[in-house]
Amino acid sequence: MATLLHSAETGHSTSTFAHVVEVASNLLGLWRQRIVTRRELGYLDDRMLQDIGFSRLDAEREMSKPFWRE
Repeated sequence: MATLLHSAETGHSTSTFAHVVEVASNLLGLWRQRIVTRRELGYLDDRMLQDIGFSRLDAEREMSKPFWRE
């Protein structure tokens, strides 16, 4: 009980919560970026893909990944 009171008094629990919210927000942003980027690969023609070092097969593989996978 003393630990909980101490944490509440020092604001440690608030900073921990803020950290969790920040990490979750960053993760959601990353997932959204992956969704958008992978969708945009589908709009590139073979010449454009070659310019970024991708083949059509590379693009298809990347686009087929779920957003939570790197």
